[in-house]
Amino acid sequence: MKIIVIGYGRVGSQFVRKLDTQSNQVVVIDRESRILERPDFPRNVRSFIGNAIDEDLLREAGAESADIVLTLTRDENTNLMIAQIARVVFKVPKVIAVVYDPERAASFHEAGIETMAIAVAGADLLSARIEGKVWTEAAGGEAWQPSVRPVTRVPLRPLEAQDGSFYVLVVGGGLVGFYLARALQKNGHEVTIIERDPETFELVSRQIDCPVLSGDGSTTAVLERAGASRANVLCAVTNHDQDNLIACQVGKYRFGIPKAVARVKNPKNEAVMRRLGVDSTVSSTAIITNVIECELPTTPTRHVASLPSCGVGIVEFRLGKLSPVLKKAARQVALPAGCSMVGVVRDGKVLTGFDDLVLQGGDTVLALVAPEQESGVRDILLG
Repeated sequence: MKIIVIGYGRVGSQFVRKLDTQSNQVVVIDRESRILERPDFPRNVRSFIGNAIDEDLLREAGAESADIVLTLTRDENTNLMIAQIARVVFKVPKVIAVVYDPERAASFHEAGIETMAIAVAGADLLSARIEGKVWTEAAGGEAWQPSVRPVTRVPLRPLEAQDGSFYVLVVGGGLVGFYLARALQKNGHEVTIIERDPETFELVSRQIDCPVLSGDGSTTAVLERAGASRANVLCAVTNHDQDNLIACQVGKYRFGIPKAVARVKNPKNEAVMRRLGVDSTVSSTAIITNVIECELPTTPTRHVASLPSCGVGIVEFRLGKLSPVLKKAARQVALPAGCSMVGVVRDGKVLTGFDDLVLQGGDTVLALVAPEQESGVRDILLG
């Protein structure tokens, strides 16, 4: 089997040592280079340094051909986000995530993700799960069985304003959340801020005239205290993509909040977060990049528009002298599946009839492109 272990802490390291690394292909990913450089790290185990939330890192580690992915980091939301990427994007048959909140465990079982409380048995329990055995406690001799209450997702409520205003939950009381809440209040909306850091909570509580709750806005209990069952919109704007994703998912699936918006620090996570249920994503990095591209007319590639509802965007490709498609008929240029050419801009005019159109240097090709196919389209058109 090919097994990818995310997190080489106490449980992850014990588990890898228990595996037969001769019969199984084992890959370890951890953010700390010093952990993977320890002298006792198994020699026949491949290792990668980085944050496994990054889809490209998981792909490099071989997630597309993995049989099992285990997410064993200390952060519950990180484990759940990686597990969902492994399950949804890479179609990994068996995914196990460490969680601490049993309410969340029940929710994610619906998505085909197994969960376990790491305090139960650690590496021994993991080994038993993977081998399909019933694990028995050495001390008491009682068989361990997972206890997960079935959870039915709450239907999404219609997005309806009451007296012309919405009730908005803002998860994250930092600078972004603070100024967002002020702007929403100014426009007449009801706002509640949720902030987990005690110092930030105290500061925001003194500076804004709206309810501010202390706690983790990605948990069921805290969202329930904040009145999520009547909220119209949830905006998750913390500094961590994984916390924003899980807050949006819990808000939508457990409380029926009709609209979930997430701040995204890593632009590469935008597509996967929308695929995992977030309605809208906002990435300041992507916004600034697009502004720069629009201000530089010689840039060979520019993102013109994003169409989140169908998972594609409109991208401009300016053909240079070395473009491999020069002097080719536009209809003969084969783009990857899910992508298509929609027009060619030449001398200030948009040409849409491709039957007799031969591509020339200086042409700008407008194409519908899925994010994961952009590099392929760029290679075809620009070389």
